[in-house]
Order: sequence, then C-alpha cells, then structure tokens
Amino acid sequence: MYGYLRRRAIKKRWGDVRAGLWIALARFALLKLRNYDVDPRNWRPQILLFVGDTAKRIGLVRLANWFNQNRGLVTACQLVVGDLKQNNVDTEHKRREMNRTLSEQGLIAFSEVDVVPEYESGAIDIAQANGIAGLQSNTVMFGWPKKPERLESILRIMRAVSYAGKSSIIARLNWAHEPGQEKQIDIWWRGLQNNGDLMLLLAYLLNLNPEWNDATIVVRSIVENEKERNSMAASLNELVPATRIKAETQIIVKPDGMTVAEVMHSYSRNSEVVFLGLMEPKPGAESAYAQRLIELASGFNTTIFVRNAGEFAGHLI
Repeated sequence: MYGYLRRRAIKKRWGDVRAGLWIALARFALLKLRNYDVDPRNWRPQILLFVGDTAKRIGLVRLANWFNQNRGLVTACQLVVGDLKQNNVDTEHKRREMNRTLSEQGLIAFSEVDVVPEYESGAIDIAQANGIAGLQSNTVMFGWPKKPERLESILRIMRAVSYAGKSSIIARLNWAHEPGQEKQIDIWWRGLQNNGDLMLLLAYLLNLNPEWNDATIVVRSIVENEKERNSMAASLNELVPATRIKAETQIIVKPDGMTVAEVMHSYSRNSEVVFLGLMEPKPGAESAYAQRLIELASGFNTTIFVRNAGEFAGHLI
C-alpha cells in the first residue's frame, strides 16, 4: 500500500512540474515573439476561421491547415447568437465536440466557442481580440454562405477587419476533380489592390502540401488590347521570378462580345482551385457586390476570394 501511494504521489508531482514547465516555455516564447519583427518573406497566415458545424465544414479546416503549413495557427471559432445573461449555453460541450471532430479527421486547430448578441458585431469583436502577444490572428477566413444576405454580412465584416489590418479569405469549396485530370491552381491577377501578393503566397503554400505538389500554378490576367498585353506580360514575367514561386503566366485579350466573367469561366472552369481578389465595397454597395461574387464563383470549382489588408499588403513579393 505504501509503495502504491508513493508512486501516485510521484506521478502527481511530476505531472504538476511538467505542466508548469510547458507554461513557462510558452510564456518565454510569447515574450520573445512580442518584440519580433517578421520579415515579409517569412510571413505566414495565422488564421481565425469562423465555422458553424465543424463536421459539415471540415473541408474549411483542412484548407486552413494547408495554408499555414503547420507553421502558423488555425483557430476554428463557432459563433452562437444569444445572450449569456439570459441563456445557459453549454460552450464547453460544443468545444469538446469540435475537438473530437478535429481529432477524428487528424487536423490540428484550436477550438473556440463564443456567444455573441449579433453575428456581425460579434465576429468583428472576436477578430480584433483573437490571439495573444505575438500570435494574434492576421487572417480571418469564412466559408461560402448559402444565403446572399450572409455573404453581404461577411463583406461588411471584411471591411471592418481590414481597418484592423487583418486580411480576409472567403472559400467556396467544390472538390469536383475528375480522376486522372492534372491539378491546376489559377490566379486571376489585376494588380489593382495588392491582393495578388497574398493570392500568390496562398497558392504557393497550398502547392507545398503532398496533396497538391503536383499541381500547376497559372497566373492569368485579362487586358483590353495588344498594347496592354505587352505591358502586362512584361510585368508578370518580371514579377513571378522575383517571388521564387514556380508559376506559368498567361495574358488574355478580352474578345469582343464577352464579359470578363465569361472569359474567366472559359479558361478556368476545369481548374481545381481559382484565386480571385476582393475589393472593398463601399457601405451600401454590399448587395450588388455579393451578386457579382456569386456570378463569378458559379463558373468555377473551388473558388478562394482574397482581400489583402495585412501588415505586408503589397510587400510580400
């Protein structure tokens, strides 16, 4: 009996010491990160992913993990609209369910459940507060909503978090890939709002994963005439080698009688993933812009919309 109790006491003390050691190491690392200046080429997305039902949206968590390459952090956040002062929401149970789903899928992410009085303001507040010391989230990610009204809400959230220096990703997943078809990642480049930097980086990070390392990255741009074509071709031919990212380039002169969306669909309808930049709609213009995004996304497989508003917007390359 003495020997049994003695072993339990040793294990208990060792467990306490070990936990304290990890906490001390974590504190030391956070204090170091607090004053660490990140070089643009070493920048990685620290992703705050707003996800509803984790089991149904597990593809979003997997995509976020592909983007951060196990060098950054992914926080999967479930928002519950309610009032904590009146409703007894079992957030701990929901968080355990999220952890169980992530564990079953072999994915690494921190789970978070927050009760908010209203979706938009709640998401904005959480995006600002997420993180600690040098590990604040720098990218906010959303899945594609079923209703246009929710897409309009996401665009308003995107505008707000942009003012806080955080980039945004809206991902519409559709892994419709025919067996034997060569994987291709398309980036549609306009070069107007610094989104191309982040699109190139995300495409490259995706390409580094074993599931995607045989994919071809193609940077495409649409111009109105041959003069613009030569100018854009010169820019891209200088840009891509400078990034040290292996990618092909293609400049397309828009045919008469075709819209920009129709041209993009004709070239990228069979591509596995298409990256598109997001502009910042003016207040009140979210509905029209949401319809534009829906039109664009409808002609592709997986579509990833990107808004680069972070610390290194325009300087990643």
